[in-house]
Amino acid sequence: MDGGIAAVAIGGAGLLTGSLTATFGRDKKAAAGPSAAPSPAGPAVSVDAASVPVGGSAQVKDPATGDAVYIVQPKAGQYCAFSSTCTHSGCAVDAPKNGQLYCPCHGSRFDAATGAVVNGPATKPLPKYSVTKDGDKLNLGPLQS
Repeated sequence: MDGGIAAVAIGGAGLLTGSLTATFGRDKKAAAGPSAAPSPAGPAVSVDAASVPVGGSAQVKDPATGDAVYIVQPKAGQYCAFSSTCTHSGCAVDAPKNGQLYCPCHGSRFDAATGAVVNGPATKPLPKYSVTKDGDKLNLGPLQS
């Protein structure tokens, strides 16, 4: 009977691991290894600027890691991007709302214009990416922090 309990525990741990991987917004294929790394020029990740309203965001994937990234427009004409992975325990933060990104796991909140911690338990800001505008396209740049 002890073997049955161990099998259930191991199976449950496997389900939890899969669930957590999905929660973190990671793409298994992109995170698989060095072959997923971008070329020196890097694959272009871009969105239409019109798809990022003031106060809103568009979600894209970091081509190197597969992690979800939010491109945001906190003020008209100001664009930036932040990792969606909370710096407290790695949960996926929600898309910006009311100028903040909220982590549903433990309640951390981050400023959608700077990535700074507004409310803990997180103590580090969200990692920031550069964003450039080219015509009507927004291009995700490299991780800055």
